[in-house]
Amino acid sequence: MDKKFSVNPYNGNNILINSDDIIDIMNKLNINDFKVNDISKYQRAFVHKSYTRLDDYNKYKNINKSLELFESSYEVLEFLGDSILGSVVSSYLYKRYHEIHNQNEGFLTKMKNNIVNGESLARLSNILNFNKFIIISKYIDDDCNGRDNMNILEDVLEAFIGAIFLDNNYYIVESFIINLIENNINFGELIITDKNYKDQLLRYYQNNYKESPIYSNDYNPLNKTYTTILKNNKTNSNIIGYGNSKKKSEQDLSKKILIELGVLN
Repeated sequence: MDKKFSVNPYNGNNILINSDDIIDIMNKLNINDFKVNDISKYQRAFVHKSYTRLDDYNKYKNINKSLELFESSYEVLEFLGDSILGSVVSSYLYKRYHEIHNQNEGFLTKMKNNIVNGESLARLSNILNFNKFIIISKYIDDDCNGRDNMNILEDVLEAFIGAIFLDNNYYIVESFIINLIENNINFGELIITDKNYKDQLLRYYQNNYKESPIYSNDYNPLNKTYTTILKNNKTNSNIIGYGNSKKKSEQDLSKKILIELGVLN
């Protein structure tokens, strides 16, 4: 049995986000008169799969009056929020940099990737203090530092966006996203920052080894996580990338290898 299922999942550290918490978040982003219609949608946005009613958990009892396990996780909301986030950011960048400054598709793509990559979204999630509302199993919380996990932080932000859309409308969620990135992202710095680590590694390999990196991906359906290794790894370390998509896993691996090679700090 996977170790994470061999421990009682009930976690006394879990707390449910409430309407006042959400309204406070919105007020800080200058979204006033916001109304929470269905709090359960927002609460669902923070439920990790490890705190759902899995068959492996049937033998465990809630002996410390923790939150009960949920029927489903944030995954569907995350899917919806990811699509909405991409749409809003693309439209925002088009209006800000193409219509005004006539920047091309390559520039817009780079800017978008720098905004919606996992590292950036996890940072924004932390700024909103979302980590304290994440609902995870005791094992993931205590042994895996789940509240600091970049993938989980990214996921809950995307799921929260999905919840806003379902509970309100596109205009509100658009305002949330735009205000969040305008208040917390330095666009001048973003323009000169390259966070496409896979592209950086490709250039490094071609310049130094006259070959391209060869990625090998594996998918674990149990936790819906990808792992990636580099078949032609030029470091002396066994480096593995992780992510909830193949793209994110390859980016994670590329960054780790660039650090190991001394290209990044």
